[in-house]
Formats: sequence, C-alpha cells, structure tokens
Amino acid sequence: MAFGDIGGPVTTLVLTCKAADYQGLVDIRKGDAVKLVGSYEVSNKMTNGDTVFGEALEDCSQAGTPIAVRVRGVCTFAFSGELTVPDGKSGIVGTSQAGKVRPEAGVDRRGLILRIRPAEKLMDVLL
Repeated sequence: MAFGDIGGPVTTLVLTCKAADYQGLVDIRKGDAVKLVGSYEVSNKMTNGDTVFGEALEDCSQAGTPIAVRVRGVCTFAFSGELTVPDGKSGIVGTSQAGKVRPEAGVDRRGLILRIRPAEKLMDVLL
C-alpha cells in the first residue's frame, strides 16, 4: 500500500472498540482522534493534553456500538493550535475540541508528526 506524496509500505493495526457514553451524547466522526476511557471503550471528547489512542475509521452516534479504530499506522487528524513543521520529535495530544489534536513535543505526546497541511488544518501522524 502506498501513502503520501512519496509512497511506500504502510502497516496499520485496527482494533474494534465500542463507543463509550462518556460525558454525555456520542458523536464520533470518521477521522476523529479518540481516547481510551474504559475496556476497549473510546470517546472523542477529550481535555487539553489527553493521550490520543487512535483514529476513528467510521461515524458513530450510539453508545456501545462497535467502532473501528486505527491505533497504529499513519493517521490524519484535524488540529488546532500553533503550526509547526515536522521536526522528528513532535507528536500530538488531545484538545478540548472533540476529535481534534494539537502538536506537542513533551513527554505526554503520542506518535510522530509527518506532515502538516495548514490550508486544510490537517496533519498526518505516525502512531
């Protein structure tokens, strides 16, 4: 499988999780960053600095519904915060905006930022 502007092999790991009834209604969208909130339970509602578990691969609006989550591989996330360039050490953390991430170089970060697309407010991250 090729990926990105250059191409090359990419392996991914997808887990079947379930949408958690976490802090109210479930409104997970395809591409949202999600965090682990229980045993194989995920939510896109995070607080600033939460650890990102993976990328939702489908929409989900009902608690307890199975949902596919990419937990390893190249994920594309919507982001907020300051722009950065891939530097070989910055990853991501969750934000208070549901499903979005922000760049982070600290110890709580996850993954490695590969590419930032400022016009679309998207970034590719290797988890």
